[in-house]
This record gives sequence, structure tokens and C-alpha cells, in this order.
Amino acid sequence: MKLKINRRLIFRFFAVLVAVCCAFSSMLFSAPVVSADQELEDLQNQYDDLQKKIEKNQKELQAVQGDISDAKTKINALNSEISSINSQIGILDSRIGLLNSKINTIEAGIQQTNSDIAEIESNIEIVDTQINETQFLMQDTREQLMGRLRENYMTGDASTIEMLLSSKDLSSYFTRKELMTRVSESDAQLIKELEVKIDALNTLEEKLNEDKQALNEKNAQLEEQKTDLESSKADESASRQEQQSKKSAVSSKQMEAQSLLNSLDKESAEYKATIKRQRQEQEQLSKQIDEYIKAHGSSTGDTPDASYENDGKMAWPVKFQSYVSCAYGRYSDGSPHWGMDICAVGGNSRGRAFNAAQGGKVILAVNDGNWNYGFGNYCVIDHGDGKQTLYAHSDNIQVYVGQVVKKGQQIGIIGATGNVTGPHLHFEVRVKNSDGSVSRVNPAYYVTNTTA
Repeated sequence: MKLKINRRLIFRFFAVLVAVCCAFSSMLFSAPVVSADQELEDLQNQYDDLQKKIEKNQKELQAVQGDISDAKTKINALNSEISSINSQIGILDSRIGLLNSKINTIEAGIQQTNSDIAEIESNIEIVDTQINETQFLMQDTREQLMGRLRENYMTGDASTIEMLLSSKDLSSYFTRKELMTRVSESDAQLIKELEVKIDALNTLEEKLNEDKQALNEKNAQLEEQKTDLESSKADESASRQEQQSKKSAVSSKQMEAQSLLNSLDKESAEYKATIKRQRQEQEQLSKQIDEYIKAHGSSTGDTPDASYENDGKMAWPVKFQSYVSCAYGRYSDGSPHWGMDICAVGGNSRGRAFNAAQGGKVILAVNDGNWNYGFGNYCVIDHGDGKQTLYAHSDNIQVYVGQVVKKGQQIGIIGATGNVTGPHLHFEVRVKNSDGSVSRVNPAYYVTNTTA
């Protein structure tokens, strides 16, 4: 009897524990989503405000005529519109990041909910087994009582048992204490055992009902999570499509601005403002790449993965006869230039291959043909020892993120995507220091032109 009472306590404790765990897991996987939803709404509001500004600029552009004064007005409007669209691209990038984080959270929540459901279903199966066992024991006890009834009847002492078994319900059955004194000690023990089993059965049935209710709630939660997941995935996909559309719009606007730029005096305010915006865009992307390297790149002192076959010495990234048209340092307008521009001797750079300067893993690869803040199509390779190389303005990047490449392996085709005056390879070396900072270093410290 003592053992059965403890089992009841265990059942109740387990029910409370499951409820607490379910409540905790619900809080754990729902709270970040609420925060993400608010951030997504804020980003959408910023995006809509920028769209209104873009539409206003477009009306101004439509009103501009073709003379030089109108060209200045038009390029100013284009600069404003390009900046606004770039801001929208940045917002969409943040939105995509938040949605991916939300998707990961929902998927983790679904995994937890499925685990909870499996646990509850297992508990239901256990309780069902215990109920069946208890009912079997109850039936056995009843049969023993019926046997005692038959024995008493045969001996002429059946009236007391008959009275007890003819009661309308169990309550009246067990409250007739005055009759219990007339039952033999063995009969009273059987009745007591039956009472304990009935109490245990009631407890098990209550537990079963609680589990079934919890199961229904979890199944409903799972359906909500699945719906939210599908919605978030659709939103993420739409955001990516919208971002690609905006990138294409920027590329088109940049080409239009570049055409107008050539008609302006290089000393004009409009010309200088356009060049400044373009340099700021490129620096914006450079900072984003730095942050990505900080988060995902190797550091100085790390040992490269054996699959990289990093021999410690970089090779010139092109195999044809070439020269550096713009060295590391500064552009002619004084703005910083963080790499070297490599061109083919004779002016036939476009369509020529370029290669990985060292073995490593591709950690960034963009090949959509758009402006991309002036870099066009580009990729970044992490060489596993804290050094990363960047290759930009390609007409076709031929590697993908996560791919391991060997030293000298062809990774792209030289082109003129992004902010260029002609086809060339923009080549950079960046170093992630042991303190986590990123330095943009002179590639000439690591590579030597072997084609000259």
C-alpha cells in the first residue's frame, strides 16, 4: 500500500515537471521571435520611408531636360536615389538576417515541440499500460470477493457480502462502516485492497486526461509553428528577390550616373560628390567584409587545414603577362585604395582567368552581375593562417562559399563589373590579427609579379 501511494506522488510530480518544462520551452522559443517581429516591422517602416524618397527623386528626374545644367541636376538626383536604394539594400540585408535567425529559432522550437510530443505520447502509452494492469488487479480482487461471497452463501453467511455488493455506488459501498465490522478480517482486507486499486486507477485516469490535453495543446502549437515557419521562409525568399531587384536598379542607376559623370567638369561639385559617394559605397562594403572576416575568418597564428595545402607563400593571381594599373595606397583623387589593380599587357584583360594566390576556403562569393557597392562580382578566400585574399570586378566568379581551392586554381574571369573605368582584377590581402582586428595590407608584401 505504501508503494502505491508513492507512485501516485511520482505521477503528480511528473505532471507538474512536464508542465513547467513545457512552459519554459515555450518561453524560450517564443520570446526572441516577438523581438524579431518588432525589428522586422521597424525595418519595414524605414524601407517604406526610403521608397517615398526614391519616388520623389524619380519625379524630379523625369522633369529634367538634356542640357548641361539639367545634367548636373539629374546626377544630383541620381546620387540621392542611389544612396536611398543602397540603404534599402542594407535594410533588406538586415531583414534577411533577422528572418534567417527567426527561422532557425522556429525550427529549434519545432524540434523541441516534436520532442515534447514524443515524450507525452510515451507517457500516455505508459499510463495506458498501468491502467490496464490496475484494472486487471481490480478484476482479480473482485473475483476473490465473489469467491468469498459464494463461500459465505454456501455456509449460510452471505447476507453481509450481498448487502455490500448491492450498494448503488462505491461511496456508499465504502462508507457503511457499521457493516465492515461484520465482515471477516480476510474479507475486509480484500475490500481495502480494492479501494486502493480504485484510487490508483482514478489517479492514472486523471493523469491520462492531463496528458491527452497537453498533447492536443502541443499539436496545436506545432501547427502554429509550422505556419509561422512557412510564412517566414516566404518572407525571406521575397526579401532576397526584392534585394536582387534593388541591386539591379542600383547597377542601372550607376551606369546612368557614370555616363553623366563623363560629361561633367572634374572640378565641378557634382562630379566630386559622385566620386565621393562611390568611394563611400566601396568603403561601406569593405567594412562589411572586415566584419565578416572577424566573425568567420582564421587568425594570425592559426594552423591552416591540411586540405588547403597552404605552403606559406602566395603566388601572383594571374598567369598572363600583366602590370599593376593602380597600386595599393590611394586613387588619383586621394581616396584610399586597399588593393592593386592588375591588367593584361596589351589591353585585353577582359575574359582572362585569374587564380587563387594560395590554397584555402572560399568564405564569400557574390556573382550576381550587379554593382555591389562598386566591387561587382567578387570573392574572398581564407587561407587558414589569418590571411584572406579578395578578388573583385569579375565577369564570372567560378567558386562557391565553402569550397576548398588550391594555390593557382582558376577561380574567376577578369571583367568590368562594379565601379571600374576598364576591365581589371582588383586584388587585396587582408589579415585578421590575433586580437580580432582586421588589417588591409599591401599585397606587394605577399606577391610578386612573375609575368613582367
